[in-house]
Amino acid sequence: MFINSYKPPALDTTADGSFAEPYDLNSSIPVPALLETTRVQLVPFTPALHAQLFADELAKDAAAVSRYLPMSWSSLADVLHFAETVIRRDPTATLFAIIDKTRPPAEGDGAAAPVPAGRIAGVIGWVHGSVQNRALELAPVVVLPAFQRTFVSANAIGLLLKYALDAPAAGGLGFRRVAWSANPLNVASIGAAEKMGFVREGVMRWSWVLPPGKEGNVVHEDEERGSGNGRDSVVLSLCWDRWISGARDVVVARMERV
Repeated sequence: MFINSYKPPALDTTADGSFAEPYDLNSSIPVPALLETTRVQLVPFTPALHAQLFADELAKDAAAVSRYLPMSWSSLADVLHFAETVIRRDPTATLFAIIDKTRPPAEGDGAAAPVPAGRIAGVIGWVHGSVQNRALELAPVVVLPAFQRTFVSANAIGLLLKYALDAPAAGGLGFRRVAWSANPLNVASIGAAEKMGFVREGVMRWSWVLPPGKEGNVVHEDEERGSGNGRDSVVLSLCWDRWISGARDVVVARMERV
């Protein structure tokens, strides 16, 4: 005899659409309060502080930002839904706000950018984290259009790589593997990962069920496999042995580039 008593947790929001305080990150992996370089900060994404600011920037070119993502982001509601259902409810996932410290905060942005203040430039996080297996996947990695082709991406990615792969004595987690997966059509994402030392491992087929309307692999309705097209993923990794054998130096050099 057996039972399965699983019930999905209720959406934890207040009446105005922001998340209740204090915000519980619900992470099985230790989450730093702040990671930073001289130009970029990563702080835990707190919807009450960051969601509206991110959504406002996202709205300027939402179609371009979410083109290759396995979800559709076009509004504050989309951002809140993602932060709750994909990130907070999953203890193996954590999301950070990326703050560009070189730009003045937007109007009303002060609370979202702890000292030193700056402008929200995107989001980055990890999923599929495992303390037992000492591994995680960097995702999502979303740099808003106004901050692309700058130092922001390399600094944000580098900060999380150093946190994951550096030894505990150096302030890291001492993990063995960091993965990266990308839409096969997203050449820019794959290239960004490779420039940061990631190595291609292969293609994981049918890794995502896409929202209605998203282009992808077709599933015929009569096959009874749910609605929505599917997406493959190019899988890359950066592992500890490569990290200590020179990849860390490459990452640090890219972070320091003007």
